[in-house]
Amino acid sequence: MPIRSPNVTAATVRAYFDREADKGNPLLPDPMTVSGLGTYRKYKQAAELMVHPAVANVLDLGCNCGSVEFLFHQLHPAKARTTAVHGIDVSSKAIEQATALQLPNCVFRVYDGCRLPYESETFDLVLMVEVIEHVIDKESLLREVWRVLTPAGRLFLTTPNPECWALTAERALWWALRTAFRKPHLAKDAFISQRALATLLGRSGFPGADRICRFTWPHLFIYFLGWSILPPLPPKALYWYQVYCQNLLDGANAPSWLNRQIQWTSVALANKRV
Repeated sequence: MPIRSPNVTAATVRAYFDREADKGNPLLPDPMTVSGLGTYRKYKQAAELMVHPAVANVLDLGCNCGSVEFLFHQLHPAKARTTAVHGIDVSSKAIEQATALQLPNCVFRVYDGCRLPYESETFDLVLMVEVIEHVIDKESLLREVWRVLTPAGRLFLTTPNPECWALTAERALWWALRTAFRKPHLAKDAFISQRALATLLGRSGFPGADRICRFTWPHLFIYFLGWSILPPLPPKALYWYQVYCQNLLDGANAPSWLNRQIQWTSVALANKRV
């Protein structure tokens, strides 16, 4: 059964994240759960990059409710006192919640467009954690990211890997269920493959893009409402199975074709200059 992607627009993406903000989800995911572990690792990776001594100004593009900023202050309070962070997002409701955190040195604002509202060479680090898949004109935005980075600046980007068999299976399952129950399909994702992302980064000005993209977080199960369908496991057992798979395969020198099948996330840490 083919997955028919709905028409993704800036308006549908904004509406989705406004609804998510209204749900009042926890600011940080629980790393002791299957759904929370991978997301927490991405947030923590972003926070660790902000600790670098050369990083004084950070742009969190698609900051949502300020989760990365909150974790940064939680894990590295001393560095957070000397690092200026700007967070922008299409969801006004998410920005309201991020602003309400009243985090020192953090400024949050609504942004909806291709041109970033900052001067060139402003930021030492730009974060895009699970953002590019919601963007229609990806190349224009990446060119803007390149523009606002300092000459020694870096981009940290993560996005789901659409070639991962588990992600494909779960998308097909949700598509079938929504179709069967006549529920509207979510118009929020315009996924990009790892190879296409590497090409796009290269065209946007980032050198050596074919070498800086990599897969991470192996995903060897089909997950539905907390339970694993394949293999059949309850939530807690699935969590430990997930941890085992990560410990076994993280950093393993697997062939690229296998990585494309089993790794859930594509990650790029791109330098503006070589």
